[in-house]
Amino acid sequence: MTAEILKLPKDYHVAMVPASDTGAVEMVMWQLLGPRGVTVCHWESFGGGWYEDAKDQLKLPKLRNLTAPFGVLPDMDSIDWNDDVIFTWNGTTSGVKVKNGDFIPANRGGLSICDATSAAFAMDIPWDKIDVLTYSWQKCLGGEGGHGMLILGPRAVERLESYTPTIPIPKIFRLTKKGKLDKGIFNGSVINTPSMACFEDYLDALKWAKGCGGLDGLIARSMRNLDVIKKFVEANDWMEFLAKDPLTISNTSVCLVIKDLDKAQVKTLTAMLDRSKVAYDIGSYRDAPAGLRIWCGPTVETSDLEALMPWISYVHDKVKAGSIKKMKIIVTDGLAAGAIKAMQSAGHEVVKKKLSKEELAAGALADWDCIIIRSATKLTAAVIQATASKPGSKLRVIARAGVGVDNVDLKAASAAGIMVVNSPLSATNSVVELALAHLLAQARKIVYADRGIREGKWLKNECVGHELAGKNLGFIGFGRIGQSLGRVAKALGMNIHVYDPFLPQAVIDKFGATRHASVPDVFRACTHITIHAFLSPQTKHMVNYDMIKLMPGVAPDGTKCGNHIVNCGRGGIIDEVGAAQALKDGSLGSLALDVFEKEPCGKSPLLESDNFQGSPHVGASTIEAQNRVGAEISGAVLAALDGAPPMGNLVNKDVQPKFDKPKARM
Repeated sequence: MTAEILKLPKDYHVAMVPASDTGAVEMVMWQLLGPRGVTVCHWESFGGGWYEDAKDQLKLPKLRNLTAPFGVLPDMDSIDWNDDVIFTWNGTTSGVKVKNGDFIPANRGGLSICDATSAAFAMDIPWDKIDVLTYSWQKCLGGEGGHGMLILGPRAVERLESYTPTIPIPKIFRLTKKGKLDKGIFNGSVINTPSMACFEDYLDALKWAKGCGGLDGLIARSMRNLDVIKKFVEANDWMEFLAKDPLTISNTSVCLVIKDLDKAQVKTLTAMLDRSKVAYDIGSYRDAPAGLRIWCGPTVETSDLEALMPWISYVHDKVKAGSIKKMKIIVTDGLAAGAIKAMQSAGHEVVKKKLSKEELAAGALADWDCIIIRSATKLTAAVIQATASKPGSKLRVIARAGVGVDNVDLKAASAAGIMVVNSPLSATNSVVELALAHLLAQARKIVYADRGIREGKWLKNECVGHELAGKNLGFIGFGRIGQSLGRVAKALGMNIHVYDPFLPQAVIDKFGATRHASVPDVFRACTHITIHAFLSPQTKHMVNYDMIKLMPGVAPDGTKCGNHIVNCGRGGIIDEVGAAQALKDGSLGSLALDVFEKEPCGKSPLLESDNFQGSPHVGASTIEAQNRVGAEISGAVLAALDGAPPMGNLVNKDVQPKFDKPKARM
């Protein structure tokens, strides 16, 4: 179907090859170049890569670099066609295409090698002027990447069969066998195993292309898309095509210059379109002049471009008028680099900086639009009031990179019109795994056994543990993390008991769990307890010595397993002095804490017990969770600064934001 749709002459060969268009171009460079001089013509980013290959990798002795700046073609009439010539038909990052094939003589001595990755299936290619053409599926057909397509004309085949390269040819580059074209590659065989799913996708794309009217229909679709942008440019004198010659304007990778905005403003414009879910990644390529690059290939619907143009105009006017402002964001605790980059890419100023208690108390946050914290920074009522009372205070968003907001006074934030957002989804799996690790370590006395081995003791008899299967596990709070841990615990054969007055009964029923009317009831029923409640005046020291004494110590199956508590939720819910006493007198068999009332915990009485195991508040401290937390909180911050925080991230839902939307970013 490829040959049929592209209208290839019968003596041209088509093959699927490894490594996308890059692999296709390089395999012919490695095997065909050498017997003649070589000219590489390029006027954008990717074409320049072929010159670097020829110069630095192949080290060709006779090599000409024919180039031009973004927006124009080099002097194609100056090409010496006794050379082999490599060129791109369409500059993907410059939006400049060759006008036609007239610059290629019919009586050329060298080969014409054309990278047409953003031109094939959208532009008319004169095959009598092309000896080699390459492309990949992901451009004009919207397919998957990773696979290249190679088209060879008879002159290229003749070169392959008459010229032996002086350099070794890797297996994935070899197109000949015993000095002749390996026709198997061009008749269904492959050099290496491709993705059949990707190949099937390509076949579907070809069927779709035929349904559009073949090549002529695809070109017509792309030209209609270009016409939408042409009309928009004609109507708005602040925009122009990057291509200087109208005959060279690409109808696929359309590149535009916004004349009245600087680079930072263009970045703000594209970021706003991205966050508004209007258009993604339409900024110009990183080394191209600041502007837009809009894909208009045949897979794009003209109606989508018609819908995009008013948005570009609207956001342009907002940026030009200064209505979309750069915000100042301070990050006082740790945050993933990707999150910082995302906010910077949105046009914001992001600074990582620690602030002392004295600076916070003096209202230092008034100079910032947003602060991002973890658990270390405490934003008390006094800090928030000092910030809000400062003349010209800008603080509008407090972002907690994590779940708990115990270190933020929500009432004070709401009273000051400051939105508080968090990232409740990101760390769930990591916290669940840590809580499970503590449960298993308690049951099998792993920490105690490890300490013994380090001290030279072989505590085999003392380290007889118990199974978790058949034991009652009580949940104080059964939200997202509790339910995720509940699924794992149930899979281990544990019986689920729950105290959560806010949870619908349907959720409890789904787990086959036993619901209790009070916290003491859970403690009376369970030998194992896990804490998943928020810290509040009502929950502080809720788990004390008297509460622990209620635990049965004997499982439903009669196993005298003792009592065990895990807290990977909030510090302060457990009375650590009372828990230490329970460990000492044996009322509590083991205690595992990832969170403490005071952090760092210092010389806690808990450390005197061999049956205590602790971790330094690392529930969310996994590579995966940190990346997810960063992505979630940066998205929430950007949305909040735009005046529309996601409701799933907004903590103080009763807040009346201090700043109206127009004074924020939109």
